[in-house]
Amino acid sequence: MTVALTIKQASEALSRLDPVRRAMLDLSLRRGMREEEIAAVLNITTPEVEGRLEEVLDGLARELSLDSREQRDELRATLPDLPPDAWQ
Repeated sequence: MTVALTIKQASEALSRLDPVRRAMLDLSLRRGMREEEIAAVLNITTPEVEGRLEEVLDGLARELSLDSREQRDELRATLPDLPPDAWQ
C-alpha cells in the first residue's frame, strides 16, 4: 500500500467516524494531549479514554484491511498528517 493511498483511505475512514471518536483521535494524535487531559475534557475516566482510543484505531485498521502491526503503525503515523478538513 502506498502512502498516498493510505492517506486517501485514512481520510475517508476518518470522515465516517462519529464526531466524538474523531475528536478523541484529534486530541490524542494531532494535538498530543495525554489520556488524562482528554478524560478531563470529555468528563470520562482515563481508562475509558485508553480503551476507546484503541477501539477506534482497531476499527479503522479493520475497515482499511490493515492486518499487520506494521500497517497499523503506519496508520497511526499517517493520521496526524491528514489535511485539517479530514478532521472536521
